[in-house]
Amino acid sequence: MNRRQMLKRTGVALGGVAAAGFAGRYFLLPPSRSAKLDTVQSLAVRFFDSLDPVTRARTVVDYDHPLRQYHNRGVAGGGLGVFGAFNREQRAILTDLLYAGLSEQGRERIPNEFFLRWPGIHFLNVLLCGDPRTPRYQVVFSGPHLNLRLGGKSREGVAFGGPMVYGDQRGDSKQGLPGNLYRYQFQTAHRLFRSLEPRQQQAAVLERTPIQTQIELQGSRGSFPGVPVRDLSKESKTIVADLVTGILSTYHPEDVEYAGRCLEHNGGIDLLSLSYYREGEVGGSGQFQIFRLEGPAAVLYFRGFPHVHAFINIGLDGDAPLSVGEVLGENPSALAEDGVKRLFEDGMKHETGTDLAFYGRDSVVGRLRAGTIRTGDIYTLESWQGSITVVEIKGANLRGPFLDQLRQSGTSLVDGRTYSVAAGGYADDKPAHEAIGKIESRKGSVMVRDAVIGYLKTRGFAQA
Repeated sequence: MNRRQMLKRTGVALGGVAAAGFAGRYFLLPPSRSAKLDTVQSLAVRFFDSLDPVTRARTVVDYDHPLRQYHNRGVAGGGLGVFGAFNREQRAILTDLLYAGLSEQGRERIPNEFFLRWPGIHFLNVLLCGDPRTPRYQVVFSGPHLNLRLGGKSREGVAFGGPMVYGDQRGDSKQGLPGNLYRYQFQTAHRLFRSLEPRQQQAAVLERTPIQTQIELQGSRGSFPGVPVRDLSKESKTIVADLVTGILSTYHPEDVEYAGRCLEHNGGIDLLSLSYYREGEVGGSGQFQIFRLEGPAAVLYFRGFPHVHAFINIGLDGDAPLSVGEVLGENPSALAEDGVKRLFEDGMKHETGTDLAFYGRDSVVGRLRAGTIRTGDIYTLESWQGSITVVEIKGANLRGPFLDQLRQSGTSLVDGRTYSVAAGGYADDKPAHEAIGKIESRKGSVMVRDAVIGYLKTRGFAQA
């Protein structure tokens, strides 16, 4: 389910409130939190035990399922939509679970984010990875601008259990993000920028923003643009520490304490690099609303334009990041942008048996590191959860970026021939096949990630 579908689902539900009587409102409105909250694990066990076998099969996956690694803002990350899937008592447990996993400050933020303020827990999906009655489990809430993990560090030592997402719509496209719940983070980052020396400001401001979900840990061999925090003044370092503390302050103190230990294990804030991006400067204000702190085992990526989409990924060992699921093989070298695009197109073409394949470059949302790759890495790499559309199109009707791509690769085309094309990708709610030409027929196929996984199982990384 994509973001548009999620908004439509809850919009329909909320629209029904106005027409409903008391009983209807009771059913449609989200439960309030309990005055006294139980622990995350106790609540997770209560929810798990309340599930009937059919619902449990759709809500719970194994701890090592690749969905535990998956993240993306605004795209449901597996499991079931809370509204309509669970009874009132279960939704009350989930409401308490959401609050129990946050700090006192976080309880004033995440439940009051733009899309959650009125529908509350009803606007979210919930996924359980593993059995909460055992030491290793994870509860994942996903929804617009949110991927929240509860249950503590992962078995692999990743803080919070994996990458997280938060955000708020308020202040959309406006200078300074007025009214946004996370405006304080932007303000701290701006104060930090003003504290830099002129040459450091120049080094910190970059033109091109990384793709918003590109938050993979790069490890000790990574490249970290911007200005190294270790080179900053004592005053600036103090503000960096304030910024990190402010970002993490939303989450449960035990989880934050472990995240701090991960940061210190990897050299603390001195090993982070600081960067700002011109795309996030609204109206020539000199205030950059997009910034990033990144080091070998941490990424804190705040995108405040047009509104806040922000990402956190902190690990104990950047050279051994979160990677779950079935082993697919050894990737000999890291892939990014065009390399990922080609991998997807090879997989799509191989699995569908088409003549050609096209995956929009703008839909590539991350990198694929070198080393052992598992199915969870591919779930994250193709995090739009997009499906392949197989289309037929005559050579004379090809156009746009797809035609440019074929010409650049030297592909010979025959105007009168009808080609089968596997089209995929997700960008601004528009499927990539709309950009390839005049289509004669189309039919649905498998998910892109499943095609790539099948391809790698068959061909391996050597041929890929």
